[in-house]
Amino acid sequence: MTLARSPILNGSSIYLQPKNLADYLSNQQAYCLFLDIDGTLADFTLNPKDSVISNTTLTLLQRIQNQGVNIAIVTGRSLAEAKQMLFPIQLPIAATHGLEIALDDAKNKDSDSGGNNKNNNIVQVDTSELAAIREAITQSCLLYGDFTIEDKPYSVALHYRKNPALADVAYTIMSKALKNYSDWILKEGKYVWEIVPKGTNKGTAILTLLENMQTGDKLCPIFIGDDITDEAGFAAIQDGDSVIENNRPADEHQKLVKGMGIKVGSEPTCAHYYVHDIQEVTVLLDNFLTFYQERAPLSSGLADTFSLPLPKKMRPTI
Repeated sequence: MTLARSPILNGSSIYLQPKNLADYLSNQQAYCLFLDIDGTLADFTLNPKDSVISNTTLTLLQRIQNQGVNIAIVTGRSLAEAKQMLFPIQLPIAATHGLEIALDDAKNKDSDSGGNNKNNNIVQVDTSELAAIREAITQSCLLYGDFTIEDKPYSVALHYRKNPALADVAYTIMSKALKNYSDWILKEGKYVWEIVPKGTNKGTAILTLLENMQTGDKLCPIFIGDDITDEAGFAAIQDGDSVIENNRPADEHQKLVKGMGIKVGSEPTCAHYYVHDIQEVTVLLDNFLTFYQERAPLSSGLADTFSLPLPKKMRPTI
């Protein structure tokens, strides 16, 4: 059994005043946004089915997109659930930690033969093994009433957010279910353990989406997320190193990416910056919109490297 863990650092993140995000940005740089859903755009609820993205946030995302900014969603939720939560906005989505990728912005709709959304999976999934794993988990949970089993097309998650005291029991159940399946990995999240195929994380998902977004202007990625699984995304865009599983080296294009990771919450993280909660995420996105509305048009010669200017004021974590 393999346990996926991400690099997490203590005490090195800088609190980012959400209304001052523009101080960290450059008028000479094009940006793109990658956003988690739960705990970032939507409140964290006891039952995942109860989480919603507010109309205020959806409208804000639409207005940012109308400024010509590339936005993509990177979530542990299934693709169907993510699309439902984002409706009526259509954005590229990396769902189930990147196992399901839908590039359904207008550009990709036009280029996709037959007019269907362009979807692809990063790794192959053995559905028969997944069914056996799911059945083992279901049987082990019969004695407990506070677990929620989330059945996704390419993974299975066991939530214990209704009763955090069941954390060790949840881990034991998932570890036992995974014992005889070497091609799968156990990922830890916020009050959840999830079994997914090896070779998948939010870092590789973001890099896949970013590669699709690139045009003539080099984009500086900004990723905002709150969970342990988001650490792979922070590492991928900030330092050019995605979380490396199975001792696989980072690709060359990964090493070129220099972006901005923003953690939601004050837990230990490898993100360079953090904000406190989703209310501050809303303020941050609003400030980002204002930045784009007020900025001068980009010159034709953008910087050759991804770099962020030092903010006017930096307050270290206490």
